[in-house]
Amino acid sequence: MKLLHTSDWHLGKRLDDFSRMEEQQAVLQEICELAEREQVDAVLVAGDLFDTFNPPT
Repeated sequence: MKLLHTSDWHLGKRLDDFSRMEEQQAVLQEICELAEREQVDAVLVAGDLFDTFNPPT
């Protein structure tokens, strides 16, 4: 079994009034491309997926 281990994505994180949405989308795209290219069986996310306890939709 081939795993891709990632951690602490903190989706939704902002720097004061600066949105990091574009940056986060690019990183997720890169993770998807890497997983596809390396033909991983699963992507493991250790740590915080979202930046807040109750993320917005």
